[in-house]
Amino acid sequence: MSTDNPPTEINVKGQVLTRHAIYRHGQLVLQYYIKTAQGPVLAELYHSEVICFCRLQDVNQLIQKAGFVLKAESISLLSFAHEPISALYLKSNSQLKLLSRIANDIGISLFEADIRPEQRFLIERFIALDIECTGYYQASKSVLPMPLLSINRARKVPHNQLTTIPLKMISLDFECSFAGELYSVGLYGANYQCVFMVGEPQANCHQFITWVKDEVTLIQRLIAWFREYDPDIIIGWAVVTFDLALLYKRCLLHNIPLVIGRGNTELNWKVADKYRPETLSLPGRVVLDGIDWLKAAFYQFDSFSLESVSRQLLAEGKAIDHVENRGQEITHLFEQDKNALAFYNITDCRLVWDIFEKTQLLDFALERAKLTGLEFGRVGASIAAFYHLYLPHLHRGGFVAPAYPASNGLESPGGYVMPSIPGYYKDVLVLDFKSLYPSIIRTFLIDPKGLVEGMHANNINRDSDTVAGYLGAQFSRQSPILPALVASLAEQRELAKSDKNAPLSQAIKIIMNSLYGVLGSRGCVFHDAKLASSITMRGHQIMKLTKKWIEECGYQVIYGDTDSTFVWLGDNHGIKDIQAVGKHLSVSITERWLKWCAQEYQLDSYLELEFETHFEQFIMPTLRGSDEGSKKRYVGAVSNDQQQLTLTFKGMEQVRSDWSPIARRIQYHLYELFFKGEDVIDYLSNELAAIKDGARDNELIFKKRLRRNVEDYTAKSSPHVKAAKQLAKILGDVNVTRKGQQIRYVMTLTGAQAIEAKPQNIDYEYYISKQIKPIAEPILQLCGHSFDALVNNQLLLL
Repeated sequence: MSTDNPPTEINVKGQVLTRHAIYRHGQLVLQYYIKTAQGPVLAELYHSEVICFCRLQDVNQLIQKAGFVLKAESISLLSFAHEPISALYLKSNSQLKLLSRIANDIGISLFEADIRPEQRFLIERFIALDIECTGYYQASKSVLPMPLLSINRARKVPHNQLTTIPLKMISLDFECSFAGELYSVGLYGANYQCVFMVGEPQANCHQFITWVKDEVTLIQRLIAWFREYDPDIIIGWAVVTFDLALLYKRCLLHNIPLVIGRGNTELNWKVADKYRPETLSLPGRVVLDGIDWLKAAFYQFDSFSLESVSRQLLAEGKAIDHVENRGQEITHLFEQDKNALAFYNITDCRLVWDIFEKTQLLDFALERAKLTGLEFGRVGASIAAFYHLYLPHLHRGGFVAPAYPASNGLESPGGYVMPSIPGYYKDVLVLDFKSLYPSIIRTFLIDPKGLVEGMHANNINRDSDTVAGYLGAQFSRQSPILPALVASLAEQRELAKSDKNAPLSQAIKIIMNSLYGVLGSRGCVFHDAKLASSITMRGHQIMKLTKKWIEECGYQVIYGDTDSTFVWLGDNHGIKDIQAVGKHLSVSITERWLKWCAQEYQLDSYLELEFETHFEQFIMPTLRGSDEGSKKRYVGAVSNDQQQLTLTFKGMEQVRSDWSPIARRIQYHLYELFFKGEDVIDYLSNELAAIKDGARDNELIFKKRLRRNVEDYTAKSSPHVKAAKQLAKILGDVNVTRKGQQIRYVMTLTGAQAIEAKPQNIDYEYYISKQIKPIAEPILQLCGHSFDALVNNQLLLL
């Protein structure tokens, strides 16, 4: 009889860093690298299966055609057509791909076949980022630099029951030659900085430099560093598409296994030659790219270069003199001053670190992962986030997701944009509906499952208790999923605001606002025009009725856009407390919606109108060459506490990066002068004269990024494309014609020319007629003048 004690079950709580499905001895194993308060743990689930679904009536035909043992089980779920469903269990993704081809060939639909097994395990248990695993430590743990846990059970960690997990983050940046040969790598973290530099040790060099003899040694030393420092998170600027992709290519060149993942695993790519964040595989480590995450958090910059963003956010730039020619300067520093190159390298790392700190990007990424269940570090993927949130509730509600969208070509209209009344106004109030589309979903019970149940009930009994939507939609009142999810998110956002948790509040806002976009996307299997239209067309009704009710109060609505209503109080209104009027209007209209929803639909209204802004002065321009009011374009002015004028531009050239700096500056000052009652004619005349005299040449430079490779442009005459071709010839570098490159150029008498060509024949008349005239005319019209008359008067004075 054995005297060994049975193994003790272990509970492990932590955060899922990365998730994987691997095959070991012919068995599917799900892997979760978890960071706990005590350190990293690799948790594995053995004897896993790939799961999808089909109609019960299709099972026998699939089994006959499969060519391999296909395990099927009848379950208590229905399709959206109310047909019985069977679950299919497969041994591998390759079997799933084969079965999908067979099913497609014989016209059988598979449901939820695109949900990866490592995702499904978490989805079905409502697990997002925080996890508690119960299981046993494996004897083979001594082989790994971390414990190995065999999972028996897993569950979501209840809110606030997980202690703060310390995550070790590092900022990484490579410097290299034009050909991609590595010069150095910078590593910057909390109380840590290091640069591995190729070269011989130099006197009086920075203490953070570690010298290596060549590129191969640099790579080997970096691999060893990953093992020793063991970061959880890697951050950088284009860190995936440039730095890690470059490192991977150099390792291929030198035949070095790039073992920088946890558990002695290699960095790899899920799709060959596609070096994107979504294709990166780096077990146990999360990679966050600063550019992608700033965009995900809805930060906006004219340029997302590190130099530009750091200047705006940190008031500090790169440690190099000629940023625009940094490739040449980096090579020069490597050859002449490696100490300065190391300082430049580590400064780039620190700038990225400081940007993440300033914008709380790590906190935002964490909160987003907790809310959506997406892999920590994955940007975008709104549809995948929707599936993670929705599917476990859908299954418990008795349904599987549909195989295909159901709209059959019927599409929904966009947000309501009210015709504007152009002109110059004083005292305009802006009233916004708080999270309008999520509020519509919550109020009118808009839900994919609710639509299926409501339409089914209505087909059986015309007097069924449903809520009417648009395009014939009927929504069940019984346990809708999406309204409950919106309610939960709204409650969490209010708590985040009260706790002053800005990253969480922003993450929730973005997720809530993405719900309509997901339902309106043909890439989502839940897409149905009845769903999307019941949101947008309800929005149209809400905006129109709101306008009617406000005008019944004696005010004029001059414009409306999606969820915003612009209210003019009128000339000589005599109102002393305008703020009070705005608050009263928002409260009274909100209360009216409460009564309307109760009377018309017997529903609780979650529509809330908020008083957003009081513009003391406001201009709604006309369309160019027309008396008709423009849409999505206006300028408003308010005075701050110091009685200084603050201008808000919407849709104007001032906020568009594809206009020249001089056009944006002149436009801002024209409106500022107009609102202050000062002379715009004299200012504009002086600026036009300065342009013609060549005194404003540094403000005439256009900056435009290539959205595709130059050879892929169909309109070869696009100015920035022409300038990119010219630049490639000047530099002898075809890389400047690649997608993503920013091209700087001016318009000359011979067309667009790159700045690097040092053009002399600038076409000043182009800038005056194409850049200044369009932005000046709206103001001049309000002043009773015309741009052409102003230019002609100037000519007479010459």
